[in-house]
Amino acid sequence: MLKDILQKTIISFAKLRSEVKGRKIVNFTQAFQRARYIVVIMPRKIEQFLIAYEMLKDIPSRYNITVIATSDFKEYFTIKRYRYIEVGQDNISIFGLPKKNFVKKLVLFRYDIAIDMSFEFDLFNAWLCQELNAGIKIGFKRDNADLFYNFQLALSRNIDLKSAYSGIINTLSIF
Repeated sequence: MLKDILQKTIISFAKLRSEVKGRKIVNFTQAFQRARYIVVIMPRKIEQFLIAYEMLKDIPSRYNITVIATSDFKEYFTIKRYRYIEVGQDNISIFGLPKKNFVKKLVLFRYDIAIDMSFEFDLFNAWLCQELNAGIKIGFKRDNADLFYNFQLALSRNIDLKSAYSGIINTLSIF
């Protein structure tokens, strides 16, 4: 219950912050065509992570890929195919958000596209996606998604995880 109250408070803060910052208009066709650097924020639940991990190989090879995942999944990134950034407990604030010093390190590198692969809403991942300096921020459509993503994938109620992740990966090829 306390976690729900905290999340609602943070969402309210995000709404206020969004109004103050304003929205940047993005030409998605140009942005996708020019994009070269992608950051993929992996789900923190194991069953979602495993399916999302399998879908990484389907990202077109023209992209340079950075993957952000919890330290629980670091053994999956021993192959140097992706640049791996580990999220440890010391990177998470008491409010469940990314710590400022962690975000500062990430924004030193410019990403063209940020993808949040969390199938269910994950405030940490959504906030991190929104904080990154990517022109395109992709996530699944859900309540308050407008606060964090400027490109959202709507899903039918009975879609399976693999199809959902495939839909996100396929958006990289349609422009």
